[in-house]
Amino acid sequence: MSHAQKIRKMTLLANLLAIAIVLNIIESAIPVIPVPGAKLGFANMVTLIILYIYSFRDSMTISVSRVALVAILTGKLLGPVFYMGLAGAVLAVLFMGLFKKTDYFGVLGISVIGSVFHCIGQIFAGIFVIGSIAVLAYLPIMLFLSVPAGVLTGVIAKRFLSLWQTWDKQTAS
Repeated sequence: MSHAQKIRKMTLLANLLAIAIVLNIIESAIPVIPVPGAKLGFANMVTLIILYIYSFRDSMTISVSRVALVAILTGKLLGPVFYMGLAGAVLAVLFMGLFKKTDYFGVLGISVIGSVFHCIGQIFAGIFVIGSIAVLAYLPIMLFLSVPAGVLTGVIAKRFLSLWQTWDKQTAS
């Protein structure tokens, strides 16, 4: 990779991280899902896009960075919400990366997988940080809502990736 390509990649990743942070903060302020702290996952759409444009490693780095920076900006660093978000993000990226390697599910399927595993990660972290298994009561509704949320973010990500291919070809030449 040339120096110019490295700078281009770093610049794009920084911009995508900024977009993910803004999306995360905005959707945190809009209670759409009847579960405390639950969101549609628009910020995770950026993670999915990076997974397809660049790599698993870049996707994980941006996802973990987003969770940490949002926690710092909102004053929730090292609190239950931080650990739940971190666990959800890490588990989502792990499983999206794993299933993407099969080349079977496509962007929409990988998005739904990420959404489902994000919920699972949050719930299991919640059990540990809150210290109660009662958190499991939220899992059925979160899983039920994660499928349409994953489809929605997947549709948007798929459209972005389609536009990206056109844009990338034009800027590469």
